[in-house]
Amino acid sequence: MHALLLSITKYSYPGIFIALGLGILGLPIPDEMLLSFVGFLVFQGKLVYFYAITVAFIGTSCGITIGYLIGRIVGKQFIRRYAEKIRLNPDHIQAAEKFYNQYGKYALLIGYFIPGIRHLTAIFAGTSLMPYRIFALFTYGGALIWTVTFVSLGYFLGEQWKHVSAYSNHYIIPAVLVACIILIVAIYLRNSNEK
Repeated sequence: MHALLLSITKYSYPGIFIALGLGILGLPIPDEMLLSFVGFLVFQGKLVYFYAITVAFIGTSCGITIGYLIGRIVGKQFIRRYAEKIRLNPDHIQAAEKFYNQYGKYALLIGYFIPGIRHLTAIFAGTSLMPYRIFALFTYGGALIWTVTFVSLGYFLGEQWKHVSAYSNHYIIPAVLVACIILIVAIYLRNSNEK
């Protein structure tokens, strides 16, 4: 982690772009800590807030888009090839695709805030052949909210930026989980009323 932060300090905006793109693809990079460190560098006057947010957003968006393309190009073929070996019923695959196309967009929007989930949502979106325009709307919207949240946290925490994981675990992740529960209940009630 220390080496990563030093490289961000040294390479500035290009370092942020590359680190976030690779982190979103699934490399073991602590993305929230990285973003909060970027906020700390803004606090110190070494980076400009608007540029930092823009570069972080573009890096994140590139990483998640590559994940979507991997899922779209390779995911479907992988499932078809190994479905029998891993005992996947074609009907179940189709049902999962239908479910993800209907509700997966919400996972794209809020998945950034749940470590481990954000790396998979784009691949699942691509595998389920979610239309790109829907993918783009929800995933880039989520990327913007996520980057603004953690860069701003790092900025406002200043010298205490390393405590961002504690803030995230105590406040942000529980708030996202509550939002997920509310969303699930709202979708369930809407579907119940339509029947």
